[in-house]
Amino acid sequence: MRQILTLVSIILLTLNASFPAVAQTNLFFDSLSLDPNAPVNMTSDKLSISQADGSARFEGNVVIGQGDMRISAELVIVTYLAEGGIDQLTALGGVTFVTKTNEAESETANYSLTNNTLVMNGNVLLKQGQNAISAETMNVDLATGSAILTGRVRTVLKTSSN
Repeated sequence: MRQILTLVSIILLTLNASFPAVAQTNLFFDSLSLDPNAPVNMTSDKLSISQADGSARFEGNVVIGQGDMRISAELVIVTYLAEGGIDQLTALGGVTFVTKTNEAESETANYSLTNNTLVMNGNVLLKQGQNAISAETMNVDLATGSAILTGRVRTVLKTSSN
Protein backbone atom coordinates (compact mmCIF):
# COMPACT_ATOMS: atom_id res chain seq x y z
CA MET A 1 0.00 0.00 0.00
CA ARG A 2 2.85 2.39 0.87
CA GLN A 3 4.42 1.85 -2.55
CA ILE A 4 1.11 2.67 -4.25
CA LEU A 5 0.77 5.89 -2.25
CA THR A 6 4.35 6.83 -3.09
CA LEU A 7 3.75 6.14 -6.78
CA VAL A 8 0.52 8.18 -6.79
CA SER A 9 2.35 11.07 -5.07
CA ILE A 10 5.13 10.98 -7.66
CA ILE A 11 2.63 10.91 -10.53
CA LEU A 12 0.71 13.86 -9.07
CA LEU A 13 3.93 15.81 -8.53
CA THR A 14 5.07 15.01 -12.07
CA LEU A 15 1.74 16.13 -13.53
CA ASN A 16 1.93 19.32 -11.48
CA ALA A 17 5.43 19.98 -12.84
CA SER A 18 4.19 19.55 -16.41
CA PHE A 19 2.14 22.73 -16.32
CA PRO A 20 3.28 26.27 -15.59
CA ALA A 21 1.69 26.74 -12.20
CA VAL A 22 2.27 27.47 -8.57
CA ALA A 23 3.47 24.65 -6.36
CA GLN A 24 3.66 24.86 -2.60
CA THR A 25 5.79 22.59 -0.47
CA ASN A 26 7.43 22.40 2.89
CA LEU A 27 9.14 19.14 2.02
CA PHE A 28 12.62 20.61 1.93
CA PHE A 29 12.47 23.13 4.72
CA ASP A 30 10.96 21.07 7.53
CA SER A 31 14.20 21.08 9.56
CA LEU A 32 15.17 24.67 8.81
CA SER A 33 15.26 26.90 11.84
CA LEU A 34 17.11 30.18 11.52
CA ASP A 35 17.54 32.74 14.23
CA PRO A 36 17.28 36.20 12.64
CA ASN A 37 18.83 37.62 15.83
CA ALA A 38 21.98 35.46 15.58
CA PRO A 39 25.18 37.30 14.60
CA VAL A 40 25.84 37.63 10.86
CA ASN A 41 29.43 37.03 9.72
CA MET A 42 30.48 38.35 6.29
CA THR A 43 33.68 38.00 4.28
CA SER A 44 34.47 39.36 0.82
CA ASP A 45 37.25 40.69 -1.38
CA LYS A 46 35.94 44.26 -1.20
CA LEU A 47 33.62 46.30 1.03
CA SER A 48 32.03 49.67 0.15
CA ILE A 49 29.92 51.51 2.72
CA SER A 50 27.37 54.18 1.84
CA GLN A 51 26.31 56.52 4.63
CA ALA A 52 23.86 58.20 2.21
CA ASP A 53 21.50 55.22 1.89
CA GLY A 54 22.62 53.12 4.87
CA SER A 55 23.92 50.20 2.86
CA ALA A 56 27.09 48.19 2.40
CA ARG A 57 28.30 46.38 -0.73
CA PHE A 58 30.31 43.20 -0.28
CA GLU A 59 31.94 42.25 -3.58
CA GLY A 60 33.90 39.22 -4.78
CA ASN A 61 33.77 35.76 -3.19
CA VAL A 62 31.18 36.85 -0.63
CA VAL A 63 30.36 34.36 2.11
CA ILE A 64 27.75 35.14 4.75
CA GLY A 65 27.08 32.98 7.77
CA GLN A 66 24.34 33.09 10.36
CA GLY A 67 24.04 30.10 12.66
CA ASP A 68 23.85 26.97 10.47
CA MET A 69 23.04 28.97 7.31
CA ARG A 70 25.55 30.05 4.65
CA ILE A 71 24.96 32.29 1.63
CA SER A 72 27.61 32.82 -1.03
CA ALA A 73 27.51 35.10 -4.08
CA GLU A 74 29.61 37.50 -6.13
CA LEU A 75 27.85 40.59 -4.75
CA VAL A 76 25.80 41.13 -1.61
CA ILE A 77 24.15 44.44 -0.74
CA VAL A 78 23.30 44.82 2.94
CA THR A 79 20.55 47.27 3.92
CA TYR A 80 20.50 48.43 7.52
CA LEU A 81 17.60 49.50 9.71
CA ALA A 82 17.44 53.15 10.79
CA GLU A 83 17.75 52.11 14.43
CA GLY A 84 20.69 49.77 13.66
CA GLY A 85 20.88 46.12 12.79
CA ILE A 86 20.48 44.44 9.40
CA ASP A 87 17.20 44.69 7.52
CA GLN A 88 17.99 42.57 4.47
CA LEU A 89 20.69 40.99 2.33
CA THR A 90 20.38 41.09 -1.46
CA ALA A 91 22.68 38.60 -3.18
CA LEU A 92 23.51 38.67 -6.90
CA GLY A 93 25.53 36.37 -9.13
CA GLY A 94 25.84 32.63 -8.54
CA VAL A 95 23.91 32.60 -5.27
CA THR A 96 24.17 29.51 -3.08
CA PHE A 97 22.13 29.02 0.10
CA VAL A 98 23.18 26.13 2.36
CA THR A 99 21.96 24.76 5.70
CA LYS A 100 22.65 21.43 7.44
CA THR A 101 20.21 19.52 5.21
CA ASN A 102 19.34 21.88 2.33
CA GLU A 103 21.09 23.41 -0.66
CA ALA A 104 19.61 25.97 -3.02
CA GLU A 105 21.07 27.83 -6.00
CA SER A 106 19.76 30.80 -7.98
CA GLU A 107 20.78 33.90 -9.88
CA THR A 108 19.59 36.31 -7.14
CA ALA A 109 18.30 36.10 -3.58
CA ASN A 110 16.81 38.43 -1.00
CA TYR A 111 17.08 37.39 2.66
CA SER A 112 14.96 39.60 4.92
CA LEU A 113 15.98 39.34 8.55
CA THR A 114 13.11 41.67 9.45
CA ASN A 115 10.44 39.49 7.82
CA ASN A 116 12.34 36.18 8.22
CA THR A 117 11.87 35.36 4.53
CA LEU A 118 14.07 34.18 1.68
CA VAL A 119 13.17 34.89 -1.96
CA MET A 120 15.34 33.28 -4.65
CA ASN A 121 14.92 34.14 -8.34
CA GLY A 122 16.26 32.83 -11.63
CA ASN A 123 16.95 29.16 -12.30
CA VAL A 124 16.28 28.07 -8.73
CA LEU A 125 17.51 24.58 -7.86
CA LEU A 126 16.67 23.21 -4.44
CA LYS A 127 18.25 19.94 -3.22
CA GLN A 128 17.91 17.79 -0.15
CA GLY A 129 19.78 14.52 -0.43
CA GLN A 130 18.76 12.92 -3.74
CA ASN A 131 15.52 14.91 -4.02
CA ALA A 132 15.40 18.10 -6.10
CA ILE A 133 12.99 20.82 -7.17
CA SER A 134 13.66 23.44 -9.83
CA ALA A 135 11.63 26.57 -10.54
CA GLU A 136 12.00 30.17 -11.60
CA THR A 137 11.18 31.63 -8.17
CA MET A 138 11.09 30.32 -4.61
CA ASN A 139 9.58 32.20 -1.65
CA VAL A 140 10.35 30.70 1.76
CA ASP A 141 8.87 31.66 5.13
CA LEU A 142 11.87 30.79 7.29
CA ALA A 143 9.81 30.83 10.49
CA THR A 144 7.48 28.05 9.32
CA GLY A 145 9.62 26.36 6.66
CA SER A 146 6.86 26.61 4.05
CA ALA A 147 7.89 27.39 0.49
CA ILE A 148 6.07 28.47 -2.64
CA LEU A 149 7.77 27.72 -5.94
CA THR A 150 6.56 29.22 -9.21
CA GLY A 151 7.50 29.17 -12.87
CA ARG A 152 7.84 25.80 -14.58
CA VAL A 153 8.23 23.77 -11.39
CA ARG A 154 9.92 20.40 -11.84
CA THR A 155 10.21 17.86 -9.03
CA VAL A 156 12.44 14.79 -8.81
CA LEU A 157 11.91 12.57 -5.76
CA LYS A 158 14.05 9.55 -4.92
CA THR A 159 11.90 6.67 -3.73
CA SER A 160 13.13 3.72 -1.71
CA SER A 161 12.62 1.40 -4.70
CA ASN A 162 14.79 3.34 -7.19
